[in-house]
Amino acid sequence: MFGLITRLREPLSEQGRADFAQATLLSCIVGAVRGFSLVAFIPAAITLTSGSSAWGLRLGSWLVVLALCALTSFVVEYLLAMRSYSVAFDFLSNMHRAIGDKVASLPLGSFRGDTAGKTSRLVSRELMVLGEIFAHMYSPLIAAIVTSLTMLVGITVFSPVLALVCVAAIPVVGGGVWVARRCLRSGAAMKEPPARELSHRIVEYATKQGALRACGRASSYEPLQQAESEYGAVARRSLIRETLGQVVNGMAAQTVVVTLICVIGWLAVAGTVGPVEAVVSIGLLLRFTQILVDIGALASAFETRRPVLDLSHEILSAPELPTPDGRRSANEAQASSGASVSLEDVSFSYEADHPVLQGVSFRVDPGTMTAIVGPSGCGKTTIARLVARFYDVDAGSVRVGGGDVRDWETADLMAQLSLVFQDVYLFDDTLEANVRVGNPHASRMDIEDAARLSGVDDIVRRLPLGWDTPVGEGGRALSGGERQRVSIARALLKNAPIVLFDEATSALDPENESRVTDAMAALRRDATLIVIAHKLDTITAADHIVVLDDTGRVAQIGTHEELYAESGGQYRVFWDARSRAAGWKLV
Repeated sequence: MFGLITRLREPLSEQGRADFAQATLLSCIVGAVRGFSLVAFIPAAITLTSGSSAWGLRLGSWLVVLALCALTSFVVEYLLAMRSYSVAFDFLSNMHRAIGDKVASLPLGSFRGDTAGKTSRLVSRELMVLGEIFAHMYSPLIAAIVTSLTMLVGITVFSPVLALVCVAAIPVVGGGVWVARRCLRSGAAMKEPPARELSHRIVEYATKQGALRACGRASSYEPLQQAESEYGAVARRSLIRETLGQVVNGMAAQTVVVTLICVIGWLAVAGTVGPVEAVVSIGLLLRFTQILVDIGALASAFETRRPVLDLSHEILSAPELPTPDGRRSANEAQASSGASVSLEDVSFSYEADHPVLQGVSFRVDPGTMTAIVGPSGCGKTTIARLVARFYDVDAGSVRVGGGDVRDWETADLMAQLSLVFQDVYLFDDTLEANVRVGNPHASRMDIEDAARLSGVDDIVRRLPLGWDTPVGEGGRALSGGERQRVSIARALLKNAPIVLFDEATSALDPENESRVTDAMAALRRDATLIVIAHKLDTITAADHIVVLDDTGRVAQIGTHEELYAESGGQYRVFWDARSRAAGWKLV
């Protein structure tokens, strides 16, 4: 538990750590005042019934002591609450900033299908759960511990026998709490996998209605029903286990209570304590037992927050690509080799023993267009990702502007590249804002020029609000081809010296494909192009064509005419196959 607190302190600022130290001190003061106040009821009760002094003070003095304790507790608890909330807000602010910085610094290849869901869930709701530890849990826990220790000291002064019984009660209550925590953690671990599967299936069912309805499966989706059934069965078993832990915990606490009452009764019968002292002692020890139970409950609550802390640790500890020792600027790159790209004996695999690229070498000269073709899964897209340094190569090197991409600062490398992918994401903003992402400082004339070259101007004329039309989340208000045009407009507006096209025309209709091809021609006048395409007729004008085989090796390099002239070559086989398929039709 205290290891969890140590990990939670790490994101705090210097001021936040100072406030945390003050909150700890104030918690100890609050606990000591509470404990002393409870113990003071024993001598106060003795003076009330006997009229004589107890522990050196008379009734009036004890009433003054209790009043001072109440006043001190009010002031200190107010200061403690302010410090606790200050620490909680500091934690939330710094954690949000740390997660944002982490997301911005992670390699693009580390973003997977569940990354957005995990990060969104963490920063929107679950960080508040961690913030509650500082706001509502840490201080009460420390105060309860100090209160129980203070009460033990006071009870020892009053009756060493009762103090021994209280000390003996601690491991009993602690044992019940330990069992409850174990059952709670075990139950949570049981539910997590089926809960994650059920969440995935619900999202799948909600977002894939088109495919489900087309197949007649919208009203009865077996994977979702099965996930729900499995989660229900596991949840019931988990509930039984957690309930068993709470029963054991409750029995331990009740056993301690009954034992303490019996001991006090025995002491009263033996004449060791008087009737009034016995009644006050029973109330005091019941309070002591309840504090022990509260400590256990707070400790268990800490454990329920551990999965959220583990999730935040998973995100914040995700490995980043090594940063270069020396900074390579864009000006240095342009001065050395311009907008060139080269791969030198590159090998790469996403998983061990499953190579995607093997010994790939080729060079793209500045101002030229190079196309990469090959069967599905041969590593074409992987090459584009390595050029943009989504990942680092396993062997060899990828060079941009004559320098290894591992020697580039990320911002400088991205400044050299424009990326146009088949799957385009548009932000939930206006059409103009989505195009302006390519260059936030672009003038209106620059935006309109990019729109004309990419065909976005047609979209502007069609939409009711023109440039000010919201495109919806993910660009759902636009078709796939129109989203592709916006992506190309971004690349044109960015005016980067190197442009990567990844399957940019594979799923487009003839009109949109023509627009994309025209935009590629416009980009080619001022930039180096690397184009990955299945449609071979779109890259016949390329200066070079790199053909990969299904093992991730370079099979051929040359112009369209050179490669087509090799009758037995892989490119010729591809071309002939596409030509035969061009005339296919359904009858």
